[in-house]
Amino acid sequence: MRVKASASGINVGKRGEVALIGVFLAFILAVGLLERMVPLDFLVPGARLGLSNVVVLTSVYLFRFRVTLLLVILKCALLSMLAGGPASLIYSVSGSLLSLAAMQLLVRCLPGRIGPIGVSAAGAACHSAGQVLAACFVLENMGMLAYLPPLLLISLVSGVLVGVIVQQTVPRLRALERAGMRR
Repeated sequence: MRVKASASGINVGKRGEVALIGVFLAFILAVGLLERMVPLDFLVPGARLGLSNVVVLTSVYLFRFRVTLLLVILKCALLSMLAGGPASLIYSVSGSLLSLAAMQLLVRCLPGRIGPIGVSAAGAACHSAGQVLAACFVLENMGMLAYLPPLLLISLVSGVLVGVIVQQTVPRLRALERAGMRR
């Protein structure tokens, strides 16, 4: 099943887009909070599956860049306020913005050449790299780079899982959009 990016975003009208963004943000927050209850600290400190990124990657395929950027910023800020702290915000923003930039570039610059699974895996790897680089900077300790290999391995697994879900989700959402437009 082929998933293509939409340059103009999903066409549901202004109110529909605002409502859909609200639903996406609510899902991101709910899944993000649930994920924090099931940490993978036994593997690597701070590791998580990143399932809320299903929504972020779906947004990359469905919405304009600025909408996805808004979702990512709100995700980082709200999850840090609800279940993190200032350090959590720094690491989250660093990883999320690098991840979003990588995914956006891959989807827009290589349409049809790399699917959601590859885009997601690359985004997950960039997220981990961004967080580790932020930790090196904040803690002034280059030894934090030792966490990168195991985080990249976890990123690969979670990125593939997220990509598989998005590969199935985006065509279904587009079909719902088309069905709604026919009414």
